[in-house]
Amino acid sequence: MPTWLLALDTSTPCTALALGRVGPGVRELVAHATHDDRAAPASSLLAPRISALLAEAGIGPRALGAIACGVGPGTFTGTRVALATAKGLAFALPCPLFALSTLAALAGGAARDGEVVALLDARRNEVYAGRFVLDADGPRALGEPRCCPIDQVLADMFEGPGVQAVGPGAAAYAEALAGRELQALPGVEAVGLWRAAARAFLRDAPAELDHVDALYLRASYAELGTHTPRRPQHRSPFVDG
Repeated sequence: MPTWLLALDTSTPCTALALGRVGPGVRELVAHATHDDRAAPASSLLAPRISALLAEAGIGPRALGAIACGVGPGTFTGTRVALATAKGLAFALPCPLFALSTLAALAGGAARDGEVVALLDARRNEVYAGRFVLDADGPRALGEPRCCPIDQVLADMFEGPGVQAVGPGAAAYAEALAGRELQALPGVEAVGLWRAAARAFLRDAPAELDHVDALYLRASYAELGTHTPRRPQHRSPFVDG
């Protein structure tokens, strides 16, 4: 019998949700939603959006048999929000959790099958990049993801003709990628997320809840000591010293 699979990712400027049934010979996407959250945080909206998706499919949370979650790389806060939500659901139901590369979910949204380089703007003159081959089975990684300058990506990941560049990083570095096939998606889209999630469910082992963590690829501004608060620190009048 097919399993109900819920997939979510909030590591990019988009919140992507996908819900469907998977099993031997079955990959049925039943309900999905992609929200552009560039102007608002996704954290307060994620739970009601999941509830709405379940309602659209006509099922309750207890019907879920597996959860898949994008674990980055991407925005630090967004990645933690999705992962915390996914781990909570997997623990409470209980059901297995599958950890997805956010770059794989991005690659799954390419307009056509073939070789895809998924790109996210990592700022600091760098990109998060991963190379994949996309086919009917979903996105399959060709090597490890990187955080590096775009010149390095061009030198190492665009071997051969017909390689597509997909994602927000394709727009941010369009000039450097001139002459390449570009698809400047604003972030992970639900259909691409579903293709990555279905492949992971059918081919990968579930994550261990106690050990699964976000994939950052580099330290945050706060960890590097370079973050400047937007507002001056507030000192409580009740604290001495």
